[in-house]
Amino acid sequence: MDISNFFGEVDVVDQQQAEMKPGRYDLEYVNTNEALRSGKNGWMGMQLNFKVVSNGLPIGHTITVAHNEEKNKDWGKRELAKLANAAGLTGVITDTDVLKGKTVNCLVKLNEGNYPEIESKFGDNWKPAEGKKVEASAPAPVGAVAPVETKVEEDLGDKIPF
Repeated sequence: MDISNFFGEVDVVDQQQAEMKPGRYDLEYVNTNEALRSGKNGWMGMQLNFKVVSNGLPIGHTITVAHNEEKNKDWGKRELAKLANAAGLTGVITDTDVLKGKTVNCLVKLNEGNYPEIESKFGDNWKPAEGKKVEASAPAPVGAVAPVETKVEEDLGDKIPF
């Protein structure tokens, strides 16, 4: 049975490798879930999926794309800009597919259930990958504005009602 309609790609991870400690890790972008997550106050988030380079463990991160308060949506936009910058992209992006195969570095913490999750600190923890040099992929358009400091709504993980 083709399971890609349900799960996309399923990474096979050795259970011994699944043990992670909090710290900074290189993360390779895999894809973005097509279905948006939703919550209170008009909140909607897109889940970006990564693979931890050192052990292949999949890990997701949700970025706000809609909210009743425009500032929360702006925080999500700014976090995505910081992620793209850490991935070596410049200019503008209109689709998360441009991140495919890009590697970045970010802090990973363990949540209450002892599962690893990305701790982006509103985008401030996205850094170029430590394992490889990040090179710009396209020149910035004339009049481009540098990314601005951001704050993003806390990733609600499994606490989001469906």
